[in-house]
Amino acid sequence: MEQDIIINYTEKDNEPAGKANGWVSDFAHFLTIMLTQVLGRQPVISLKSEGSSLTVAELKNTGILISVLSPHFVNSGQCLDAIEEFYRANGSSSAKRLFKVLKTNVPYEEQPAKLRDALPYELFDLDYDSGNSIVFNDYFGPAAENVYWMKMVDLAYDVHESLVMLAEAGKKDGVKPLYQRDTIYLAETGQDLNVQRNVIRRELQRHGFRVLPDYTLPREAAAAEKVIREMLQESIISVHLIGNSYGEIPVNGERSLVDMQNKLAAQKVRENPSGRKLQRLIWINPHQESSSDQQKAFIENIQRDLTNLEAAEIFQTPLEDFKNTLREELFDHQEESDTPLKEIKLDDKKYNAYLIYDKTDTAEATAVSKELIKAGLNVLHTDFDSNVLDLRKMHLQKLKLLDIGIVFKGKVNDNWVRMKLLDLVKAPGLGRSKPVLGKAIVGGPGVDMNSKMYQDFDLEVLSMDKKEPLANQLDKFIKGLNKPL
Repeated sequence: MEQDIIINYTEKDNEPAGKANGWVSDFAHFLTIMLTQVLGRQPVISLKSEGSSLTVAELKNTGILISVLSPHFVNSGQCLDAIEEFYRANGSSSAKRLFKVLKTNVPYEEQPAKLRDALPYELFDLDYDSGNSIVFNDYFGPAAENVYWMKMVDLAYDVHESLVMLAEAGKKDGVKPLYQRDTIYLAETGQDLNVQRNVIRRELQRHGFRVLPDYTLPREAAAAEKVIREMLQESIISVHLIGNSYGEIPVNGERSLVDMQNKLAAQKVRENPSGRKLQRLIWINPHQESSSDQQKAFIENIQRDLTNLEAAEIFQTPLEDFKNTLREELFDHQEESDTPLKEIKLDDKKYNAYLIYDKTDTAEATAVSKELIKAGLNVLHTDFDSNVLDLRKMHLQKLKLLDIGIVFKGKVNDNWVRMKLLDLVKAPGLGRSKPVLGKAIVGGPGVDMNSKMYQDFDLEVLSMDKKEPLANQLDKFIKGLNKPL
């Protein structure tokens, strides 16, 4: 390629607004600096407005066309022609080499047809009261840092990836291509988690993963479902971030894209029981006070629908903890921990009961532990004195080894309890060599235990508040297990 990038724009979008340079000139300057850092050389970039001479030969010998979209752009015949000519000149590879940068908001249906499915890099802010776009002229204020520069980093990284792949494609046969690691489906999110999703996407790409969707999902429900199914088929892991926003509902659809993607990922697991499993990681924002009733119902359905939880792990933790878990799951699974995990002391002559409780309930849980020991069980306690990744490894290991799982409910809320009960439900899928013999939940002093809340989990509901002593309740529970002591 004779040049790396052509920036396609209108003169109206580059008129100086009381400063030396126009918006597009500043954009090109910043992009050049960022690409120089990641490419290790200065990219060759040309700026072409509707009044510039632009030949088919020049388009054919350019790696990437970046179009700066605005209302002026979509009304410029010359700018639209440049996109069509680039597409014709470069054939089937054009879709991965066409980028759209939005200086201001341009509705999806008004965007050039060849650019509608391209990922949008929205370099403007939005006034939520009026719905008007706010064009950045102060690039170093706090608003620009959170919007403009975040998207500029995304753009620079994605352009860099495309240029690298173009260079690899141009090499002779037999050269091993870059970035052949596994594919991850990083589900589209509600508006409130777009920034966090982009941060995770960049990190996955930086480690060589292919991340889908790599273009805008269709706006019509049936078309979106078809595309999502195809992308999940290529993926080994799907990652779902569930925030406070239910998300956009596609045309002719009944569910939001967020809801639809989760449903289709669960279906893929059920429909392919003997083939390669799709692992699912679902993060739910633990703070749902501001969520709509629709969103709360969606989240409750995720937590309650046991038929859709195969091969799924649900996290309702701070997002940074989830991101650490994701790193460990994807990047560090073959690396040894800096410190060895604690030895889990099993007793093959007794039932090994894993007592799951929160640190705030340690005193009451210790009393339950004593009763379990009196009943002849070997008790595996919950750990608290390691980093979050090692604690998770220990938790999963105990779920693999336990004979009996017991969750203690004290000061914790119902969401915490449900997450732990779901862990017990998933235990058989963690590579266990023996069946789980029994599951129970024990309510602490003063805790109301409503049996109907737990009827889907196939477990015994015990309580320290019952007239019958806990020791007697445990004795009946143990005698009801299907293996003699």
